[in-house]
Amino acid sequence: MKEAMTPLRGQTMSNLTVEEIMTRNVITVETEEPVFDMVKKMINKNVECVPVTRAGKLMGLITFRDVIRKVIYEGKDPKKMKAKDVMTKSVVTCYNDATVLDVVKLMKNRRLRRIPVIDRNRKLVGLITNFDLAIIGWDVD
Repeated sequence: MKEAMTPLRGQTMSNLTVEEIMTRNVITVETEEPVFDMVKKMINKNVECVPVTRAGKLMGLITFRDVIRKVIYEGKDPKKMKAKDVMTKSVVTCYNDATVLDVVKLMKNRRLRRIPVIDRNRKLVGLITNFDLAIIGWDVD
């Protein structure tokens, strides 16, 4: 792993926080949203995954792969299934004040491409992706 200078006020990765580079205004779905509607939203907004929330708190995460595996492959009706039926419940998260260096290590060790960012009250505040990291010069693949 290389130590790179960031374009953000000359900080190094060791003190740059996730909050400074994360994607904000993340497209989310509620636990009771039908999978069919959720997929339409994902396609229209051009996103590959959506955090599932209830009253702003992170409950899970859904990717297109989850929909293929848990709905299409199993022959289930996406109009009858809810987001809560498809979401991955045990999601690796990070806090908004975590350092980018710590998150890069976590993503590499767990082979993740995205991590929901939460505050100390478990409220979803953003999403950190391998694309966000690539913009500042990190390759986590």
